[in-house]
Amino acid sequence: MKYFASMLTSLLLLATVQGHAAGVQAVGVDHVGINVPNLQQAEQFFSSAFGCVPVTHIGPFKLDGAAGGGDTKFAPRADSVTLAMLRCGTGSNIELFEYKNSKGSMDMPKAEDIGASHIAFYTDDIAGAVAYLKSQGITILGEPITMPSGDTQGETWVHFRSPWGSEMELVSYPKGKGYEKHSSVKLWNPKKPAN
Repeated sequence: MKYFASMLTSLLLLATVQGHAAGVQAVGVDHVGINVPNLQQAEQFFSSAFGCVPVTHIGPFKLDGAAGGGDTKFAPRADSVTLAMLRCGTGSNIELFEYKNSKGSMDMPKAEDIGASHIAFYTDDIAGAVAYLKSQGITILGEPITMPSGDTQGETWVHFRSPWGSEMELVSYPKGKGYEKHSSVKLWNPKKPAN
């Protein structure tokens, strides 16, 4: 009987999670893309600081009015673009873009700007991670904050600036988060990355 109850619970959970997808049946987040001023510098940073492994490199591709071929045309926003895809632990991949002679803004977006985003790296040892980043000359933005209550109870986080100025985050919740006590749907967790 326990087997059938367990199977029914699992099926209901799957139906609930899939029920939220309106059109595209997304399996997960494949990658997060970030524009960087120097691809080699960014790869080195992500590799040495977080153990990310560069896997693919493509380009440079010219970005003129004819680039893209067929009906797809790229606006000439830069002379060219080079891309790299990095594998980072059990989470999503990171795709890096380096544009040469970009005609876009060179100002780093502020955290509150529409369209601004950040990458958060999970670690069980946030104090050790902060100490390591500081030893590498990385600016830590404040002190780690541990959430005392609510859905994120038990989560500790702190933001930092990458060598090129992007705001990023360290996050830790080795004993879980408060919401797990009452929610049947669970967020990504490093201890159970497929759940």
